[in-house]
Amino acid sequence: MTFLTSPSLWNLASPVWLVVVPLLIAAITWRKKLTGANWWWLGVAMVVLVLAFVSPIGVLAGGYLFSAHMVQHLLLLLIVPLALTLFLPRPLVESLLARPRLAKLNTLLSTPVIGWIAGLGAMWLWHVPSLCSAATQSDALSLLRTTTFLAAGFAFWWPIYSPVARYRLDPLLAVIYLFSACAGCTLLGIYITFTPVSVCPAFANPIDRVGILTSLYQAGFTPMVDQQLGGLLMWVPPCSLYICAILSVLCRWYAMEDPATSENLPEASL
Repeated sequence: MTFLTSPSLWNLASPVWLVVVPLLIAAITWRKKLTGANWWWLGVAMVVLVLAFVSPIGVLAGGYLFSAHMVQHLLLLLIVPLALTLFLPRPLVESLLARPRLAKLNTLLSTPVIGWIAGLGAMWLWHVPSLCSAATQSDALSLLRTTTFLAAGFAFWWPIYSPVARYRLDPLLAVIYLFSACAGCTLLGIYITFTPVSVCPAFANPIDRVGILTSLYQAGFTPMVDQQLGGLLMWVPPCSLYICAILSVLCRWYAMEDPATSENLPEASL
């Protein structure tokens, strides 16, 4: 759609550059210490992070369209943390986890119940109507929500794609972990899609500062239709990703000739 090229729908001055640029500089500076890192995945993480805030997705998620808000959250909770986890090189992770303080953190990350609750809980929590609206209207709460999504997503994916194989879940348990996460997303998606109540009231009557909402409403894309689309986005894409992850876990499982070979598998590869 041509309106997506409108300058008002691109936030080139987004603060996200304050995160992306230092991370890229640090990665390039430490590239010799990142032996075995999958740089392609770092690129994916950074591009997706930028798109989540700089592109029309980020602009429209800021109180205009609930569906854009949902896309942004899925990118922050599922895609960016997954890509960063797959980027991490095993030698660096092993050396860091040898430190006592980080070893305790790894104990928490390697506890699947914590990762599962964090991943599903973050999405459910931030779609409580009062919290959803407050975070949409407050920059401070929005930053907290973004940080929560990134941290929760990282905790969720760690038991599945940790760079160190011994910290990953047993394949059968990993399948159950992912399938139950799909069920949790499905329940939330069904609720958002079919409830007659506004899940995030901030999107019910937005101020049209970008000049496109009136046209969308006239075309039949009302706030309720927008919410229903957001519910479908919460429902279908996450489960599709979880199914792909389940298939990758099964492939990894069948590729293992015996448990002793698990450490020789590619680091956190899909």
